[in-house]
Amino acid sequence: MGTIMEQKFSSGALAHLYGAHILVVDDDPKMITFIQDIVALADIHPLVAMSGDEAFAHLENALSSGNEVDIILLDVMLPGDDGFRILQRVKSDPRYQSIPVIMLTGRSSVQDKTRGLQMGADDYVVKPVDPQELLARLGVVMRIRRTEQMLRRRNQELAAINDINRMISSSLDLGQVLSTALLGLQSLVKALAYAIVLNDEETGTWSVRVARCQTQAWLEGRIVKVTKGIMEEALRSQRPALRTAATSDPWLEMIGRAPLDLCCAPLVTRSGIEGLLVLIAEPHTLAPDLLELLDHLAAALGVAVNNARLYSELSEFTVELERSQHQLIQAEKMAAVGRLTASIAHEINNPLQAIENSLHLALHPSVNEEQRRTYLELADQEVKRLVQIVMRMLDFYRPANNVLQLINVNRCVSDALALAHKKLQHAHIEVISRLSNDIPPVRGVANQLVQVFLNLIINAIEAMPDGGTLWIGSAYQSETEQVVIAFRDSGPGIPPEVRAHLFEPFHTTKPTGTGLGLTISYGIVERHQGTLEVESPPGGGATFIVKLPRAQEEEHE
Repeated sequence: MGTIMEQKFSSGALAHLYGAHILVVDDDPKMITFIQDIVALADIHPLVAMSGDEAFAHLENALSSGNEVDIILLDVMLPGDDGFRILQRVKSDPRYQSIPVIMLTGRSSVQDKTRGLQMGADDYVVKPVDPQELLARLGVVMRIRRTEQMLRRRNQELAAINDINRMISSSLDLGQVLSTALLGLQSLVKALAYAIVLNDEETGTWSVRVARCQTQAWLEGRIVKVTKGIMEEALRSQRPALRTAATSDPWLEMIGRAPLDLCCAPLVTRSGIEGLLVLIAEPHTLAPDLLELLDHLAAALGVAVNNARLYSELSEFTVELERSQHQLIQAEKMAAVGRLTASIAHEINNPLQAIENSLHLALHPSVNEEQRRTYLELADQEVKRLVQIVMRMLDFYRPANNVLQLINVNRCVSDALALAHKKLQHAHIEVISRLSNDIPPVRGVANQLVQVFLNLIINAIEAMPDGGTLWIGSAYQSETEQVVIAFRDSGPGIPPEVRAHLFEPFHTTKPTGTGLGLTISYGIVERHQGTLEVESPPGGGATFIVKLPRAQEEEHE
């Protein structure tokens, strides 16, 4: 009979059945032998059960061994639990409910067929069984099952890829992106080794950035040659490449085994190829349908790697920019100190002369003890005054640590006036200061605000070469919750064409100015979330207004 059946059925007709796992549940030995002979044409050796309990024992064993049953051929008339009862048990068990069931019956009544189909049966075969019909129905059911399995697997893969995409897209840390992608790939594909190779544009080298390997081979950190083997093929075509049971490739040399399956997908972005995703597996275990999956994953990973690299470059640029700004602030601070050098020298020289005179008199032999004590006390007072001058200069000169603290702006104004005291005195400028006592603190860097106020005071001095008046005031605007500090001079004012470019870098009307003082001051105030404004009416004089937000209540705690 086998020869006749083989003549009636071509290999194409049996193609869907090859490799299927079939469970036959029937209590008729002749029927079991008949079915075994038929399915043997597709090289299938079915499991056989003569009762419901025996059938479920086979189902459990098959499930635990990883060879899940694909089709159940179930006779309706069985001793004990009949076929309908067994069908009900199968379809109510989550482990087996997706297995298709073909009912075998000697009855051709529509009622029995309808009952079985309503309970979840996938098809019916009426005894006596026609071999061609049975094989055809088994083939159709198996084709549907494999299609469902493929769709289920594809949905699981797509869900996994979406999860991986979401995870790698949520991070801008390159190391975390690569590790997450590799862990996700491990959950999708079984392989011996997984690796991500990245291109270093500066050196032109390609190296393994992250890798997972079941063997003892060292992969991570190794420089690889992409001009050979599967990597060259993937880079040239810019598409995933697969080599089954490869015997020659740089990866096989690194792993130390051959033959092995190799799969490589390029990480292609608009800006070029960021790297390569590599899989290494046992021979004949990586299927061609894996290429589409890797293509999707590599596309998402390429974008994530590109974004992480751009973010890293931006972070480095930001750090460098902050360093440059800090150096610029410090340089301008030194320039301000230079503009005060003459007056500072006078301020230091006065107490030094007083100390010298007091010590000279105290050491004179004709001076009694009481007078000597008086002279020494004068010298001590001048030493303390000198220490205060030096400490004030050091506090101003010392680079700021950029740690935000609660600040009293009136104290910053006073410190700036103390630094400029001698210069104001020598320039014959009268200072009229009206600082409000009801000013809330602001949050910032005191050293930097002193630098801003000192720069505005020096600018006012230089705007009044023949002397004049400098008005300084502070107040709190409750409507805007801002602390306002104003510096107004009695100089000639600022022309509109100059005022329009006043805060631009390197713009100066002074023969010795750097053109950076007001630019840096503007930047410092801006980083304190404030504003620096200038007013200069036609009648003369200029007013610089600094506005800073008050520290919020929670910041006081």
